[in-house]
Amino acid sequence: MKKIFLVTLLTIAVLACKEQPKPEPKIEVVEVEELTPSPVSSSSLTDIQLAHIKRIHQTFEEVYPISLEETIKNFKRDLHPDNEINIWLAMTNAYEPFAAANTGAEKLAHRKEVYKLVLMRSMMPDKEAISNARLTLLSEAEAQAILKNYKLNAAPIKVHTN
Repeated sequence: MKKIFLVTLLTIAVLACKEQPKPEPKIEVVEVEELTPSPVSSSSLTDIQLAHIKRIHQTFEEVYPISLEETIKNFKRDLHPDNEINIWLAMTNAYEPFAAANTGAEKLAHRKEVYKLVLMRSMMPDKEAISNARLTLLSEAEAQAILKNYKLNAAPIKVHTN
């Protein structure tokens, strides 16, 4: 009788110690206008980080026209700027070949659409990015070719609510 009780007690203890599955994080689409930027961190960026940020700014300046100072300030808002810089560098690697082959004012709308596409791709898989970008100028085949140059996994933006 003692053995049955001991076996039962051990079985219950083992089952109770099993790690409970963690619920999947809730992912929802939020309009940019609804977001509030984080405060600027007091930490400074390294020379290497600044060089990467300058490249990112130069790459997207015509399709995302904000100043270099604002771009740097935006990266300083991130808790992990290296992670964010790597995402934006992956976006530049996907964007630059298309932009180099499609120069001129008459192709600016196309480049803006590619920027939107690679920005979406940074947050979601290829098919979802193509769908959510609501492309009007690029074909699906062109979009897929552009996204072949994006090498990182999708990483949705984490929004902290107060």
